Amino acid sequence: MDMAEIKASLQAKVDGPIEHYGFFMTKGSFTKAPAGAMGDAMKMLGGFRRKKRGGDLTGVSSSASTMGLDNHQTALVLAGGLLYAVDTTTSMGGTMSIGEVLGSWPTDELVVEGTRKSQGKVQGNVTLLLDLDITHPPSGGGGQMQTMTYEGLGDPTLDLYEAITALN
Repeated sequence: MDMAEIKASLQAKVDGPIEHYGFFMTKGSFTKAPAGAMGDAMKMLGGFRRKKRGGDLTGVSSSASTMGLDNHQTALVLAGGLLYAVDTTTSMGGTMSIGEVLGSWPTDELVVEGTRKSQGKVQGNVTLLLDLDITHPPSGGGGQMQTMTYEGLGDPTLDLYEAITALN
């Protein structure tokens, strides 16, 4: 599925034209621990913590998440004055599937905090770690999301991050 097909599939899930969209995982999905440093018990604990942090914004499956093997991402979509969270999965071959809408919240009721950290360069491109902490005070919903992206490559996720952090 190319980006145009992904956007069309997301558009079919939301009301109103898509203004911005991007893909995030639960906070803690990107770790600096060296390969092999985490045993099964640490993966399980980390999976439970990620599930809790992701809150209403994530479709992460608890069984796969606890073993550190989850392939779910959340598409965050801004459309028609709402923020939608849509479950997505990516196969081992890289094929993305668009799942169900996990929830939607009016953007004027959201509290969004974001941090953007440079992680160095890869092939001349600045790598960014983006963190989002989104809360919906009226419902108590929300969650903590995270992603890695490149600066200057036209990634819709970076555009969404900039739009959503500008809401406050």
